[in-house]
Amino acid sequence: MNLEICVDNYESFSTAIASGADRIELCSSLREGGLTPSYAFMEAALRASIPVFMMVRPRSCDFLYTENEIEIMHRDIHAAKKLGAPGVVFGVLTADGRIDFPIMKSLVKEAAGMDVTCHRAFDQVRDVFEAVDALVELGVKRILTSGQAENPYDGMEMLQKVASYARRRIMIMAAGVTPATVNEIVLKTGVDEVHSAAAVSRKSGMTYIRADAKMGQGDDFALTVVDGGQVKGIKAGIANL
Repeated sequence: MNLEICVDNYESFSTAIASGADRIELCSSLREGGLTPSYAFMEAALRASIPVFMMVRPRSCDFLYTENEIEIMHRDIHAAKKLGAPGVVFGVLTADGRIDFPIMKSLVKEAAGMDVTCHRAFDQVRDVFEAVDALVELGVKRILTSGQAENPYDGMEMLQKVASYARRRIMIMAAGVTPATVNEIVLKTGVDEVHSAAAVSRKSGMTYIRADAKMGQGDDFALTVVDGGQVKGIKAGIANL
């Protein structure tokens, strides 16, 4: 069973690989749920020995996009393909919580030759079974979901239903597993793969900081990074299945 680790900085990228990740989901701004990474970050990450899938998400908030934003997504998918990325990750919904079939179809077509994962936009759909059917018809390879809950442990009942309904048609990847929960989640739900940020926070190495000069939300001088111990712990949990 594959473990995918999501990262938004090179330190995390390197730690995830060194700790045994099977695949990387490359993002920027995980504080906002993950946005499209820079071209240079994609280019550098694709030198890795494991598959690296690129997040394609032009902004935070919802998954209801304008025509201009969809055009940006097309161009980002094209850039990822040009660089040789093996996969991309995206999702688009209608205002009433359904998979936006025409737009997703155009994006999947743009991504021809790459694996496509529908990200946690899936956790905002009104009918998971309708959404599974739509994504299967579109040719999407996998769905990332926490079972429409805050985490996959709380969403196990829904994860099991989705995994059972999707069986052999599309892969289901549990989002947000931990070393403590991965074994039980996999055994009880039957998901195909697992995904985690395996995150911890570390302080900046700066010795001089002007605390009043705020740049963003939260602590400007704390960085969320991958914890190699958590990655190894999740891998151990998978190995014990």
